Amino acid sequence: PPPAAGGLMPALSPLVLLLVCWGLTVAVACLALAAPEAFDLVPVFMARHDLDPAAFTGLGALWHVTALSAWVVGHLAACAALPRRVATRSVPDLSRAAWLTFLANLVLLAVTLLWIGLTARQLGGLRALVILTTAEAITAREFLLQNKLFTGMRLFYAALPATGCLAAAILVAGRDRLSRRARALCRATLLMNLVALTLLPIVMSQRLLLLQFTLSAYLAACLIRRRVFALPWLMTGAALFLTVWVLRETLINPAVATQAVPVGLQKLAFYTVNDLWNGFAPISSDVPRTWGAETFHGLAVLTFTDGLVDHAILPLAPAIDAVRGGGAFPIFTAPYVDFGPFGGAIVLVGLSFGLRLLFHRAQTSFLATIAYAQFGAALLFSSHGPYLLHQNLLASLIVVAVILRLARPAVRTRAEIIPLFLPRREMARDAA
Repeated sequence: PPPAAGGLMPALSPLVLLLVCWGLTVAVACLALAAPEAFDLVPVFMARHDLDPAAFTGLGALWHVTALSAWVVGHLAACAALPRRVATRSVPDLSRAAWLTFLANLVLLAVTLLWIGLTARQLGGLRALVILTTAEAITAREFLLQNKLFTGMRLFYAALPATGCLAAAILVAGRDRLSRRARALCRATLLMNLVALTLLPIVMSQRLLLLQFTLSAYLAACLIRRRVFALPWLMTGAALFLTVWVLRETLINPAVATQAVPVGLQKLAFYTVNDLWNGFAPISSDVPRTWGAETFHGLAVLTFTDGLVDHAILPLAPAIDAVRGGGAFPIFTAPYVDFGPFGGAIVLVGLSFGLRLLFHRAQTSFLATIAYAQFGAALLFSSHGPYLLHQNLLASLIVVAVILRLARPAVRTRAEIIPLFLPRREMARDAA
């Protein structure tokens, strides 16, 4: 029989993923602030970025409790609104989807390699770019950014986590149904993206793309298998991310290369403090309202209205920058800065409601499974910024939707679609 309306694992619900993210952020940040003898570099980094510990006030804590309560309200409202029966959905031709994913991924990689190749040519060759990267990583990054091929080009390599996630999902969903060629294409896509997203952050400091890739691929696999599995692979992904993080910090600070690991870990601890400070500082300050410029900036970029938005809030920039350290406001605070406490709470209720419905839809829709994996990964670092509505994630979902639309979905009955998302032992039990 088809699963019940709440058939997906509660452990992967948006509320749980959000709690995991914020629980880790608060725990690491509090540990770093409470043990300055062990994290002696964190106060140095805070002073360098003008982060005043006085920003951590009770009023800020009260807002975060309110924001979490708003998220819970949206979650429970969506649960109450869920349909009682599972609807029949279409499933793409997975073999064709594997081929289209491979082709789309080649285009994304080709544009990225062309960009790097042309930039290296201006410097005198790839060897010169490598030397510049090892000597002056920040200078190399700025030079690359100044030589973009066209407007919006960064969305091409930003979509690599989504195509990699799609390839992983096809492999897991297809299992014995995929041809040898289709499996090889998916594995090639995964390998190419893993290499690209491991090397690119060392130059471009785009470490969130690697994190988005590993987390979303893992979430998609778990959603399709309907259980949390292969935890050692998740630990391997975490180790890879930490390795890339340390390498990047070594290039930025070559003077501390002999202590790269402890310095890199302390810098990571500082980032959690910085993210928490970004969440607290605007609450105890009289910040002007930006009316969506922080939360919905990604939508403005995709609709080519970001220039108008940036111009409109230009007079507010000094006041906003005064309560923002490095990076962006977290998902709980960006709506507050945009709309105040009441408007911010309403936005959070809406986001929570929509994500819980998407989580339910992932039971029967392959596209919804990939989309929720992308949003779920963003929730796991939502304390770092409102990546849920970032242009990178939204553009990536457009790429995935186009691929699956071109995969000529075949309409299946409810009895045919549900086993696609069940482990083989459950399929055998249902057959019996």
